[in-house]
Amino acid sequence: MDYRIRLAAENDAQAVHDIYGAYVPLDYVTFTVDNPDVESYRQKIVNTLEKYPFLVAENSDGKILGYVYGSPLRPHDAYQWNVEWTIVLAPDAPKRCGIASALYREFAEILEKQGYRYIYGVLVDTNEASLEFHKSLGFSEVGHFENAGFKLGKWRGIRWLVKRIGTSEGEPHKPLKLSEVVD
Repeated sequence: MDYRIRLAAENDAQAVHDIYGAYVPLDYVTFTVDNPDVESYRQKIVNTLEKYPFLVAENSDGKILGYVYGSPLRPHDAYQWNVEWTIVLAPDAPKRCGIASALYREFAEILEKQGYRYIYGVLVDTNEASLEFHKSLGFSEVGHFENAGFKLGKWRGIRWLVKRIGTSEGEPHKPLKLSEVVD
């Protein structure tokens, strides 16, 4: 399968909207109840790229197969070296051909260049495929919150996972802007 990974652009908002929207009705993937509109995704892409990578994988026809982006773990300054990531593949993307792993590798490489130290993932606790994927990348589970959200008539828990991507020794420099490490 031929695909390439690139930075997202504003005109990818419709594809990102549609991919994520396919998972919103499912109670085991996301706690989102209503898929935001395309403009909200356009703004998310623009705002994310100010600080974090927002990458898409696209096939040779330009169809978006999946995406990954970063966001702040928590709003306090002491957390600035941590990134929460979201990775989503299109429901019809080819399975087990390395798209998600390639998105992760590129994402983590950029974050490490920026000076980030940890990537966190937050998963609905019944999403076994995502849990196994994270573990295959070297993430460790650091927390389980039972009944953290209610969706589609059921309580669901979440699992927190983490992976160190940089060194934790010494005083870190403030993470670089994305534009300082990516052309």
